[in-house]
Amino acid sequence: MTQRFAFLILTLLLGLPVRSTAQSKFIMSTRVMDAYQDITSLKLAIGQLKLNEAKISESNNAMVYYIENYIDFFTLFIQEDYNSYKKLLANRDKRLEKIKLGDPNSPYYLFCQAEIILQWATIKLKFDKKISAASDVYSAYKLLEENKQRFPNFVENNKSLSIIHALAESVPSWVRNLMGIKGSVAVGTREIEELVQYSVKTNSIFKNEIIAIYSYILFYSNNRKEDAFRLYNEYKLDHRKNPLIAFLKSTMAHNTGRNDLAIKILEERPSGSQYLPFYYLDFIYGKYKLYRLDRDAKSYLIKFIDNFTGQHYIKEAYQKLAWCNLIIDNDVNSFHKYMKSCSLYGSKLIDEDIQAYNEARSEQVPDPILLKARVLFDGGYYVKAKQLLEQNTTKYANSINDGEFYYRMARILDALKSNNEALKFYDITIKRSDPSRYYACSAALNAGLIYEQAKNYKKSTSIFQSMP
Repeated sequence: MTQRFAFLILTLLLGLPVRSTAQSKFIMSTRVMDAYQDITSLKLAIGQLKLNEAKISESNNAMVYYIENYIDFFTLFIQEDYNSYKKLLANRDKRLEKIKLGDPNSPYYLFCQAEIILQWATIKLKFDKKISAASDVYSAYKLLEENKQRFPNFVENNKSLSIIHALAESVPSWVRNLMGIKGSVAVGTREIEELVQYSVKTNSIFKNEIIAIYSYILFYSNNRKEDAFRLYNEYKLDHRKNPLIAFLKSTMAHNTGRNDLAIKILEERPSGSQYLPFYYLDFIYGKYKLYRLDRDAKSYLIKFIDNFTGQHYIKEAYQKLAWCNLIIDNDVNSFHKYMKSCSLYGSKLIDEDIQAYNEARSEQVPDPILLKARVLFDGGYYVKAKQLLEQNTTKYANSINDGEFYYRMARILDALKSNNEALKFYDITIKRSDPSRYYACSAALNAGLIYEQAKNYKKSTSIFQSMP
């Protein structure tokens, strides 16, 4: 009798449990689908309860662990709590091990592994773990490419592969060559479009997620902003039932010049204890209200600062709070108070926070009228911004200034498609602005773009080459 056989007999006699060696299946059961819908609506606790039930009633279903990873992803991506990150990171490998016990002949075998790895790569970027994140992206890419070769008709493979392909062009060529990542915006767009059609036709459980990815690729990689925004109404993605859709739709509404609509979307978003707290929505709500010069804007910025546990947008929130006090309340003392907080709190990992920090370090008080014009411009209220500057033209035309007045007027006229007038003010900006400020450089760039769009390539090239 061999030792292994003896152990088996002893186990049976003692009634001890024997670890099952049966392969797990990948089944999108009703309970798992319900959990996915809850989780992607940020009702994480409810989704977790359903997955816990599935772990008992569907103990051989590896899909449970793939869907469960969304909980950690949304928790960490939205709340950015570093202590939670350190605690939850171990779940990555545990879930991958569960997936690897599944049926290797299923198209979901490599797909689920790749998706989990890619989700954690995104989280690692949030916490500035760039090298580890890059390694994860490469690992996910190789798994997805292998899965595409093995299962060419498995269209859902494009869900993440399309993102990697679309973003590949933004990566330096030497990095792409080193890592062997191939792709382009055109390839990624074609892949996600194919998947959208498939998901609509089959009413895929991933349909909303796929459409959200499609909108992202159209908006940021193809500069087709209007097409991206229209998707939310075309496919009836309801922001009143899902905070994530409210986030995406309001952001794109604002970035397409629909600031009032962005505010309305955020006001209609669902709330309650069943949803994961999403304080970033309070931040952008306060910011969008600032752009409209609403007096209550600062209360939402304060709510974000007081509750958010992450590291991003803290400095920008203090900056915007300082702006509220300066241009709405005319309170210079509070402006200085919040700009000091801007220099002390938060990180400098993203452009918005770096710009806010640099402004705070300068210890300069912006001209309230010009800052108000800038804020109105950022909200897409171009006519109001133009009227404000026109009312104060004499004040700035007859005084020595750093060129900001001319720059602000040029940007506003540019946005209003008054190209000839915009070019005049861009020219004045280049000639009169303070060389230490960014106005002349930005004016030259924007003037060059106007000439380029008019196919006056000789003039645009001349301006680009003369940029300070």
